Amino acid sequence: MPEYKSTRHFTKQIEDRTVTGLFAIHGNIDDGGDRSHPGAFADTTVNGRDRVVFLWQHNSYEPPTAAINYVREVSRADLPEEVLNYAPDATGGAEVSRTYLETPRGNEILAGLRADAIDEMSYAYELSKYAFTEDESTGNTIRELYGIKLFDISDVLWGMNSATLASKGLGWEARPLVIHSDDVKAIVASFIERVRLFKTQRAKAGRVFSAANYTALEGVATSLEGLAVDLRDLLEAAEPKQQQQLRHLWLETQRTLAALNGVRP
Repeated sequence: MPEYKSTRHFTKQIEDRTVTGLFAIHGNIDDGGDRSHPGAFADTTVNGRDRVVFLWQHNSYEPPTAAINYVREVSRADLPEEVLNYAPDATGGAEVSRTYLETPRGNEILAGLRADAIDEMSYAYELSKYAFTEDESTGNTIRELYGIKLFDISDVLWGMNSATLASKGLGWEARPLVIHSDDVKAIVASFIERVRLFKTQRAKAGRVFSAANYTALEGVATSLEGLAVDLRDLLEAAEPKQQQQLRHLWLETQRTLAALNGVRP
């Protein structure tokens, strides 16, 4: 399933109905513990096809709001001073040029951009190449992004500021529950993999989880335990045709809790 990453949109130019701006910045560690690198967007095709579309709030149930002219990488020298002030360790980025369609939604978004009422973008992607490293200054695990397959770029009202595995701009209310459930499972599976790797790295260095990390993980476990109870209540109250879907989600929650407690499949 695609992941989602949101960030502030740095508009470089608005000319008639065509808007050019940066939707990703390389080199800086975002709030989700990810760091993309130059070349990550070098190939914007997915399985050999150019499938990138421009949407509003990642809503794939509605037509695109703009036609993409190009998506390309830019060097640090091409970054505006505003971006360098925001991310002084930036090594480059990726920009998109798109022309908004003359539709009610296209006109609405373009007006919002011109008035600075809309200032964030988000993109849906899958990773083709990545690695994990440890930040020596903080001990945090960083996911290094080297190859990104783009599916869509979207204007959004609110993003989670590069929370990488989810986005407030995701538009979950427009997504079927089955698909949203798959997204949740993918997020949790990736989180568990990250925690296991972090634990292994710490063990090799003769270290254990810090108090802050322990508290954070304990909070996740508590939240998932509460989720399991809520799902069980929904299962018992659901119609028969809904029970199978909810039961599957409940079982996945139980597996997640077991994994967090060190039980391997």
